[in-house]
Amino acid sequence: MHNNALFKQLTKPQQMYVESIREIGADWGYDLTKSNWTRKELVAISMMRQGNDDVPNWIVKDNARRVGRGVYAIPELPLEAVSPGHGHEGDDLADTAPVHDDPECNYDDEGEVAVEYSPDEHTMIRKQ
Repeated sequence: MHNNALFKQLTKPQQMYVESIREIGADWGYDLTKSNWTRKELVAISMMRQGNDDVPNWIVKDNARRVGRGVYAIPELPLEAVSPGHGHEGDDLADTAPVHDDPECNYDDEGEVAVEYSPDEHTMIRKQ
């Protein structure tokens, strides 16, 4: 679900490119809350998305989107913040946080999760 009003004003192909930034960017750990994107980031997205370094003209040829040398504004990308309990069904936003008496989580006296990784970093062990 898209709650960014600017996103809804884009054409379908433009929306598809923004969706690619969101999906690929999430996989690569990019900050998806930002509006300004470098040419380098957009070229990497394009390479992954379509196998070439072509960044769409609606981004790079629009002087209104140019923030600086090689930096472009894509205000349609970040999703608007939604407070817990104010989202929409299926928006993947958690309305609750885990409770300390959750049987699937073990917490110590300071409220920290009471597990740590073993030296091989593949096995969780309970903290002593």
